[in-house]
Amino acid sequence: MNDSRPRTIRRQALPRPGVRMLAIAAAAAVALTGCQAPANDAEPDETGAAPVSVLLDWSPNPDHVALYTAQHTGAYSDAGVDVTFVTPANTADAAREVSLGRADLAISYEPDTLIAAEQGLDVVSVAALIPTSLTSLIARTESGITTAADLEGKTVGLSGLASQQPTLDFIAREAGIDPDSISAPNVQQSLNQALLTDQVDAIFGAFRNIEGVELTAQGDFVVMPATELGVPDYAELVIIANPSRLADDADYAERVRSFLAGTASGQATALDDRRAAIDSLIPETEGSYDPDVLELMIDATLALLPEDGFGQQSAEDWAAYATWMYENGLLETEVDGSAATTNDYLP
Repeated sequence: MNDSRPRTIRRQALPRPGVRMLAIAAAAAVALTGCQAPANDAEPDETGAAPVSVLLDWSPNPDHVALYTAQHTGAYSDAGVDVTFVTPANTADAAREVSLGRADLAISYEPDTLIAAEQGLDVVSVAALIPTSLTSLIARTESGITTAADLEGKTVGLSGLASQQPTLDFIAREAGIDPDSISAPNVQQSLNQALLTDQVDAIFGAFRNIEGVELTAQGDFVVMPATELGVPDYAELVIIANPSRLADDADYAERVRSFLAGTASGQATALDDRRAAIDSLIPETEGSYDPDVLELMIDATLALLPEDGFGQQSAEDWAAYATWMYENGLLETEVDGSAATTNDYLP
């Protein structure tokens, strides 16, 4: 079994900044060099397992608990696939690499998939890995910021992603305050540091199950999910595939089904056996997180996963979210969100 279990290829060591909300950088994606060739050019390994290349959205972290539990338990091997995980050089790589066939699958975000659809990239979401939004507004408890209305006249650190400013503006308007009253400096990858060193009053874009857990382990912080501030819910992490290949290549479609079956098994095991989930991520995240805090992050992530219906997505919800993005300047044109997702390949 060891020879056919998934491998992780790290393109470079990426810090986990927790600023991945609504990434709109797909148009500027830099193609990965040396990424896996399309799997229809690859041969099964010596065990007969079919190869599948999966481009991650970031370095391994608790958001990937279903993936690495499947790896740890041999669920992918049992499903008949030999999975290779690839850490990206750029979080915007996902849609382009899948569209070009240089990765079989990728971990991305619902907003990015809709942006990719607007840009004409050949991708479709085949499963929700984290079916709810994680992005949050975080502030020190002593700052007095407990609602979005408290942001008037405050400084909120952003990471510089194009979507964050219009989303923060939307939150301000929903709270009845002038968006222009909020100072929003770009602190890039230093959201947590900016907050811990009092450079800003709050940060927006961190994940509640990652940075939110890290910060609250260090002091008194209030974590306000974006969905509690008026932003509609969406799937933070999704698994994307190439719809043309799904339609034209029966072997590719079968390997996608097998990968999703293995991942579903991994999620079920993680939910049933917390220790297995922790053990699967410890070697993959070594040096990135304090072990005790890592366990808290895993617990926070597992609490967000459904016990039944792995990966299920609502076409109606996707359509509604695409409309919200268009109406609030996150999409330049109207996109049929229902066409950007499918449940047809789920186990």
